[in-house]
Amino acid sequence: MFAGLSLLLVLARPTDLVFVRHGETVANATGHYSSRTLNVFSPKGQAGVDALTKRLLAAPPFDRILVSPSPRALRTIAPYLRAAHRKATIWPLLYECCTGRRPKHAAPTRFSFGEKIRPPKDIADLFVVLPGQDRVPVASDYDSGLAQVEASLAEFRSRYLGGRVLLVGHSGHGGQLLHGLTGGWRKLANCREVEISIP
Repeated sequence: MFAGLSLLLVLARPTDLVFVRHGETVANATGHYSSRTLNVFSPKGQAGVDALTKRLLAAPPFDRILVSPSPRALRTIAPYLRAAHRKATIWPLLYECCTGRRPKHAAPTRFSFGEKIRPPKDIADLFVVLPGQDRVPVASDYDSGLAQVEASLAEFRSRYLGGRVLLVGHSGHGGQLLHGLTGGWRKLANCREVEISIP
């Protein structure tokens, strides 16, 4: 009886979700997107990562930390993980999608998975890649990006609800994900926490 009651209490536990968009990159700051700018922090971005690290270290600990496989997201949370002696799980479905202008009749279609996830070597020890979740999603257009969002919503609800959860991701996908969870749109600034409670 007590085991069953404990399970019910866990299932009924609300979720305190903290979402953080990665630090500002040179691409964000300049509008020039290339392999040289996409995952390199601007001076403002690095300062944002440093300030975020201090705030997270002073905040209550997280039950689970999930991060996009992109290097800019991994490097945003890596200093906190190192200082807090924690590891984060790389969640492929947090990868960026749904960027650019939304078509008038956007609707979920399909997305696929592409290259293997390889965290940068200098921070690889801070991250866990789960079996069967080792490839980056490929959403080639807005519609397939919506399908990725739908998949992330379903997986979040089935696997990650309950307790205090930190997600580190992107503006396009993150905005869609939070909208799916709450019904509201939020502006996601680099390295700024968005906190929501899910009953």
